[in-house]
Amino acid sequence: MKDLIVSCLESRVEDDGVMYGRFLFGPAPRGLAVTIANALRRSLLSEISGFAITHVEFNGPKHEYSTLPGTQETVLDVLLNLKKLVFTSTSQTRRKMIGYCSGQGPGVLTGRDLKLPPGVQCTNPDHVIAHLAVGGHLDFSFLISSGKNYVMTPGPDFRPQLNSGRRQLLKLMEFAAKGKVRAKALEQKKLIAGKGDGKRLATSVFAIDAVFMPVLRVNFLIASDEDTLAFPMRKNSLEVSERLILEIWTNGNLTPREAMHQASTQLLRVLSLFQKPSQSVFRPRLSKKRVKITANILNLKHHHALQTVVPNHFLQMDVGILPISPSLFIELKKNKIDRLADFISLTYEDLRKISGMTPNVLFETLCSLRSYGIRFLPTWDGFDAG
Repeated sequence: MKDLIVSCLESRVEDDGVMYGRFLFGPAPRGLAVTIANALRRSLLSEISGFAITHVEFNGPKHEYSTLPGTQETVLDVLLNLKKLVFTSTSQTRRKMIGYCSGQGPGVLTGRDLKLPPGVQCTNPDHVIAHLAVGGHLDFSFLISSGKNYVMTPGPDFRPQLNSGRRQLLKLMEFAAKGKVRAKALEQKKLIAGKGDGKRLATSVFAIDAVFMPVLRVNFLIASDEDTLAFPMRKNSLEVSERLILEIWTNGNLTPREAMHQASTQLLRVLSLFQKPSQSVFRPRLSKKRVKITANILNLKHHHALQTVVPNHFLQMDVGILPISPSLFIELKKNKIDRLADFISLTYEDLRKISGMTPNVLFETLCSLRSYGIRFLPTWDGFDAG
């Protein structure tokens, strides 16, 4: 049990923003690998939360099969295209958020044209929403919610739920804008509600089948050393170890490494209820010391290159083993940093040039690299780790 390791064998970004990671766990005693594989797979597919569009509000159409003037797609086509958009958030908030979209033809309306709230990003901005003809104009607002698994669209007998979603849209519109934009949003809110002095604006709210699961697919393979190695006859079969190979596909909302971390955290949180209080696996984080160390790192007078002690057996490990964000994962791949060995000889200036490498992200990355034996030279002028 003391020789157990988790390694990343391969990671890549596939078409349409799908992220793939292949991990190795072992060597484990016989029977332990399948136990972990089944529990982790179920947690990956059902216990990880994500973001999705749940309600969309259009001006004019009465039902899903209505046509939109100057638009090639119908309302149903636009709803299906919006369903395929993938969103990620840089914060830990789980509140409902409002977004807007306005397009003028001729042209193609994609996820890049969405007006999203701060901290929310669309990971597949090239996904097509609608095709606009000459003189075509499409305006709509949408509600982004967070959740787990999936939520079915309420049927015709559930109009109160649609009205509730409409009220949430109107309420969020009130808090989304500021200044002159806020006054304009309030006036539009009155027109939608039918309380203003102007002509009432006919709007319709449509609900969407929301799929919140960021993990698309999980596959695992258990390889026994008994099948690949020549053991002597005196070797007990119960002492034969086995290895678990876990493959994870995500939609780009988070990396496979982060998905595995969240799934295992959910399992530990549930299993910790069976432990004694003094044996809890969760410990408070030393935030004050972390801020002090981060400040000292940024105040270095001399920058040194990353070094490692030879031999280091972790250098050929894929960067997918690092707990990094999806955007930083893509940037590392763009900069040809595929293995941990590619970090060798990089300086602070080289790391800061990578897009998305903020001081906090730099601190987390350096801590992760240090755990794999990659760190800067200890002769740092002006650095005080106390």
